Amino acid sequence: MLGILLALLSAFFWATNDIFNKKSLLRGYDENFVLWVRFPVGAVLLLPLGLYFWELNFTVIWTTFVWLPLEVVASVFFIKGIKHAPLSVGMPFFAFMPLFSAFFGFFLLGERISAEGFLGMVFILLGSVVITGGSLGSFFKANRGSLYMLLSAMLFGFNVVVGKFVITQSNAFFFSWYYCVVMSFGLIPFVGVRELLNQKNYRNPMNLPMGIFFSLGMVTYTTALLYTFTSYVASLERLAIILDVLYGKLFFGEEIRRGFWGALLMVSGAVLLGV
Repeated sequence: MLGILLALLSAFFWATNDIFNKKSLLRGYDENFVLWVRFPVGAVLLLPLGLYFWELNFTVIWTTFVWLPLEVVASVFFIKGIKHAPLSVGMPFFAFMPLFSAFFGFFLLGERISAEGFLGMVFILLGSVVITGGSLGSFFKANRGSLYMLLSAMLFGFNVVVGKFVITQSNAFFFSWYYCVVMSFGLIPFVGVRELLNQKNYRNPMNLPMGIFFSLGMVTYTTALLYTFTSYVASLERLAIILDVLYGKLFFGEEIRRGFWGALLMVSGAVLLGV
């Protein structure tokens, strides 16, 4: 029960963080800087936890070279998805993440997909049809942010299994801090020196809230993985998508009728995949 509650809290924190992401991008701040700044802020905020629960071991170090490159690229696609599509249109495609996880688990680890899992896949595909109106080519051409989000979901879907393994070899609190530290350095090539030295970027009032909500989401997510199955956490965290669609309406005036019903189908499918 605690794992489920923590997963739901992570969904709330990360969905709320997307409000500040979108607002920053609409104000003209560089997308890669907006993505990057949450990590150094998070590293500072979580430093006491990192030091108190310190558990840097060989497994944590060598697996970093496995998950970090994919995590960096997935995150870059994620922020591009938020930039180039309305929240209510782009975020639902993040529901493909557990579908990709199931595929990777099947082909790489021989994990069986249950009848409920197949039904979940059908729901996710049906939801995408609702949102795109059945015309994938023209939809993605007009909303390339949704395609970026789909690519992000694929990479995150692969990495979630590696992340679970690392946390079990260390601890959730230390890894939350460690993740922010290594992502701070891993994203620097994408941000570039010019944006890092641009003082205007540091005057963005959204920087601190982005760091706070991301850090809270990170701690609750990684801790949830210790109390329940990875598939449950990944599925419940997808409820953030419904919040993102509603936030799109409340904060950005987006038309969400098609997006809401499509997202509801896709999130239902994600939950079934975790059963």
